[in-house]
Amino acid sequence: MADKTEWVVNGFQFGTQQDAELAQNEKIRIERLEEKLDYQNQEMVYAVYKKAVNNRVFRTPVGYDFLKRLQRILYDNAQEDIANIPIYGVYSMRESANPTIERIQASRKPVKEKPKQEFFSRKTSIIVNIGLLVLVIVMFVIATTGSNPTIVNYERTLQNRYAEWEQQLSDREQVIREKEKELLIAE
Repeated sequence: MADKTEWVVNGFQFGTQQDAELAQNEKIRIERLEEKLDYQNQEMVYAVYKKAVNNRVFRTPVGYDFLKRLQRILYDNAQEDIANIPIYGVYSMRESANPTIERIQASRKPVKEKPKQEFFSRKTSIIVNIGLLVLVIVMFVIATTGSNPTIVNYERTLQNRYAEWEQQLSDREQVIREKEKELLIAE
């Protein structure tokens, strides 16, 4: 974790390293602008101020301080239509950055989680699954022992039926041949 002394930029102490880095970047931008900015040229100062406000260029106190200086220069020179500096809530505050928040959180009672009321309890689910398993087993028993052809035993049933028909035909044919022999002998 970075040392909090590294989080100071232009006399502002920041709560996180991310905010300090953002402020440092804004400080560099301000230094570049000040190198090129002619404070005597009010139109240039107003253009920089207006563009910075409209484009939300600055988001930390370092940038707001620079905008406030530009605003004072414009007010001192009786510039009209000076837009106010909008403050955008952009600080990434850690909860632990504020000791008051830490004390409030420490004094909170832990929230008890309510047990979920399930539609089916585990016991009910097991009983239902066992019941379904028994039904499936009974269905297979009925399918294998039944006389009607089913998808499980259709081949065996059809073979038995054809074998039975073949046996009946063979028996009839035998009876017919015997009758024919009797008739031929009797003639």
